[in-house]
Amino acid sequence: MNDVTEEYTMFEKNTLEGKFGIITGGTSGIGFAIAQFLIGLGAKISVTGRNEEKLAEAVEKLGPNSFGLAGDVRKSSDVNRNLEEHMAQFGRVDFLCNNAAGNFLCPLSEMSENAFKAVNDIVAMGSFLWSKAVYPHMCEQKQGCIINTGTTYAQSQAAYVGHSGAAKAAVLNLSRTMAVEWGPQGIRTNVIAPGPIEGTEGVQRLMGGEKMREKMFAMMPTPRMGQGWEIGAMVAFLLSDLGSYINGAYIPVDGGLHLAVPGLIPAGIKIPMPVTTA
Repeated sequence: MNDVTEEYTMFEKNTLEGKFGIITGGTSGIGFAIAQFLIGLGAKISVTGRNEEKLAEAVEKLGPNSFGLAGDVRKSSDVNRNLEEHMAQFGRVDFLCNNAAGNFLCPLSEMSENAFKAVNDIVAMGSFLWSKAVYPHMCEQKQGCIINTGTTYAQSQAAYVGHSGAAKAAVLNLSRTMAVEWGPQGIRTNVIAPGPIEGTEGVQRLMGGEKMREKMFAMMPTPRMGQGWEIGAMVAFLLSDLGSYINGAYIPVDGGLHLAVPGLIPAGIKIPMPVTTA
């Protein structure tokens, strides 16, 4: 087990031993935190990323039970090649975490067609392409688990993130459809909706300064930032035998942020530069 898992987990250290999976957008932020936590429980994981330098750094940090896949989730040719590389390395795929994302703050009235399309291609199309790619392998195994990273505003609304909200809403519906269609083949599909996670680039760019955090905390039943390991722990639970009866669920891991007044990001804040984690 790694230091993070040893300190925070109640799982047995071999909970995910013999499990092999893929995490898209796993070189940083939430994706990296998930990979780190799962590897600490015995899983072996391939992480995807477009930046080969960042990919190599992530794999070095994650250790020998990780493998890097350089590719773009928006391109079926890259997805299929990456899956072949994963299978050559590990021989099977027990789970997939569709975590690759792109986001930035922008009013819909000022958003370009390309910007809207880029985020939806990374989030929605990427989740579709990777899920479709692993489906035959999971069918052959008669088991598999797909976990898609959603957002709390996929079912509500927030200013300046209409592109991301639309993409994540598509992923939510896609996930439930997959649960219905693929459940009989032993494949479970669920959605986790992380809240603001400390230290991630997305939070640094999207949450603004201390005033924005104070406003957000004032609306949260659990008024604090989340930690990456808390997302990893939820994913581990869903992948483990303890989560074997959970299929088609939407699970916020956000300190109750989804209960806040809709329209979280107020008008008038400074708009940061774009950030992606594909």
